[in-house]
Amino acid sequence: MTSRERVLAALNFDSPDKIPLNLWFHQATRQRYGEKLSELLQRYPNDIDLIAGPGDRNFYSRSTTAGRYTDNWGSSWLVLADGMVGEVKEPAMKDLADVNDWSPPYTWLVSEWGTNDTLVEERIRESRQNGRFVIGAKVEPFQRMQFVRGTENLFIDIGLKEKGLFIFRDKITEYFEHYLDYWLDKDVDGIFFTEDWGSQISLLISPRDFVDIFKPVYKRLIDKIKSKGKYVFFHSDGYVYDLYREWIDLGVDAVNSQLWIMNIDEIGRNYKGKICFWGEIDRQNVLAFQGPEVIRQCAARMKNLLTVNGGGLIGQSVAGVDVSLENIEALCRCWS
Repeated sequence: MTSRERVLAALNFDSPDKIPLNLWFHQATRQRYGEKLSELLQRYPNDIDLIAGPGDRNFYSRSTTAGRYTDNWGSSWLVLADGMVGEVKEPAMKDLADVNDWSPPYTWLVSEWGTNDTLVEERIRESRQNGRFVIGAKVEPFQRMQFVRGTENLFIDIGLKEKGLFIFRDKITEYFEHYLDYWLDKDVDGIFFTEDWGSQISLLISPRDFVDIFKPVYKRLIDKIKSKGKYVFFHSDGYVYDLYREWIDLGVDAVNSQLWIMNIDEIGRNYKGKICFWGEIDRQNVLAFQGPEVIRQCAARMKNLLTVNGGGLIGQSVAGVDVSLENIEALCRCWS
């Protein structure tokens, strides 16, 4: 099978020849290992290419360069270390009362795509030539709302549920609908939602607030994506057990979540065969602190609990700067 055929078989529970591989690396990890990591990845190539584009934070080097910068939405960020992402220190919209006069940066987005469209096309073409499954975009309405308002402010807004929150939500949603027009015209197989909905022990908001406030946002965006025949890939860190059923209902094809901070046996019993699990092996307790044998054991358990007809699982993991090259190679080998 080609990489693309392998991923399609996994998504459709249709007997892939092996578990597809998709490893992610912090920029700091790439900087630490340099050519040694590049050589390793040439021996164990990814089956999936994630392609960023104009408007995506990781399309710009400033997002992982130590120091302060102001994004094109007007929020000020602090990055403490090269190769790592920062956090908003001064949000653009300090008062929700300003929402009626506020607008997302449409002019900037149009200009950025005008400048960089050819570059995105070239990256997609290269992935196609290598037979890869291609995922584009970084759709993040919940995170973008935090970046513009500030996380603490937004959670207060959610608690109060004043009219301004819904005006703000709808403006952000309309921005991402416009943003998707660029990506849905591209030769990509899937669209990437990159959000964080969980803490270490629970959702960040109540399941009811997720359904009432944010599920309509995802429905609008996912329906738009599905109408173009693209797959939907959804990432969220944290404890998100209560959201699996919502993602399935919305038509999400693959979910990337921290399976090992939840009850992975219960996840398998209730949801295997209903959605494809896009990783991941425990990055908090295993990848940085255990060795290759434990990694192999985790992968074997995931295969046993989460696959149907050999599909329903993609071998994804995140290798931070504290993960050894030996363990990164184990991540490459453990899915075969």
